[in-house]
Amino acid sequence: MKIIRVLLLSLLITPSLAQQVDGGNGHSIVLKKDGNVYTIGRNNFGQLGDSTNENSSVPILVSRLPKIKIISRGYDHSLAIDSSGSLWAWGRNNYGQLGTPIANDYTTPQKLKGHDNFKTVEGGHWHTVALKNDGTVWAWGHNFYGELGNGNREHSAFPTQVVKENGEKLSGITDIVSVGYHTLALNKKGEVYSWGGNDFGELGHFERKIQPFAKKIVNLDSIKDIAVGWHHSVALNNQGKIFIWGSDPSTQNEESTEKFFKEIIELKDLPKIKKIACGSWHSLAIDENDEVWGWGKNHFGMLGTGDTTSFSLPRKLSLPKGICEIGGGCFQSLALDTAGNIWTMGDNPSGQQGQGDFVRLLTPQKVSLQTSASAPIKPSQNYFNGLTKIIKYLLFSLSILLNIYLLIKLRLRKPNRH
Repeated sequence: MKIIRVLLLSLLITPSLAQQVDGGNGHSIVLKKDGNVYTIGRNNFGQLGDSTNENSSVPILVSRLPKIKIISRGYDHSLAIDSSGSLWAWGRNNYGQLGTPIANDYTTPQKLKGHDNFKTVEGGHWHTVALKNDGTVWAWGHNFYGELGNGNREHSAFPTQVVKENGEKLSGITDIVSVGYHTLALNKKGEVYSWGGNDFGELGHFERKIQPFAKKIVNLDSIKDIAVGWHHSVALNNQGKIFIWGSDPSTQNEESTEKFFKEIIELKDLPKIKKIACGSWHSLAIDENDEVWGWGKNHFGMLGTGDTTSFSLPRKLSLPKGICEIGGGCFQSLALDTAGNIWTMGDNPSGQQGQGDFVRLLTPQKVSLQTSASAPIKPSQNYFNGLTKIIKYLLFSLSILLNIYLLIKLRLRKPNRH
């Protein structure tokens, strides 16, 4: 689920101003070209960064950040890199995935201390992986499945460096992708390394054993793009061919699957592909004609086929021609065409589709700028809305206590009938 360079939210943020968008487990994060960050959707762990735990179906400005150049999401946390290369994190922190010494959830951005010069960052389930400008990779948080790639399986609230099997530091990396419990890294030679959980061979090594260190995937070279889902992986080579391995997400049911690939498979009978992306349980691709293909789980309509039927092999989706960007969230898909129209589909329980409602979309829907009459909720507005709810609750509770007090007092005043 790589950084999605499409526009999810047209409320306030126009396609010409949006730079990056990413989606987690019911929340979305948007970066404008002016360096401001907006969040929307689920906020039970503070992943919106507005100092509250209230969900929002309209964009909220994350005000406590400097100018940002890169954003990403974790499952329930949010990440950003500022113009100086410093890293910021907020949201859930049960395993130290925010890189702070105290394992509390944070509703406002926290600056990572002791490390800088970051190029990009990816959030997994309960861990974070980041790439520095020098080509080294660092990870922190949950590590039961070897997600940190540091040679052991101990959790860490502090960044640890990813190493190879022989203990040598992984270097020369140009890109990283991570979602659930595994990570892929691409180097400048077009080689791919992997580490972490491997229940279904998603690492490209088919022993199906946890791998707490980076290992090169054999028989996979000249790669120019990588993407991962929860238990599956996808790669695109310089010739426009797609390779897949791991679970068949169309048959995935929580942590079990009816089918997984025992080797790296090339997808046949496709036109030349130029871009790939993954959601947690599905995959997407744009071909040389700017048409979109999709495959995998479709139980919430994230493939936009009008139903919830899943399929294992790529199928051309009913999006218009001219799609230039694609991306997948947990249970959603996003697309942007060359005319600047935004298309969205899939689940919407927290308003993460940016539609101003919570209706599931089984077919691609254009996000109309004409529906964005209302201004976004500012952090201060959210604060006072929350304060109003608290005051109402206290007044309600006080009225109950007062009624109980009066009832007791009335009974005590009853005359003695003996």
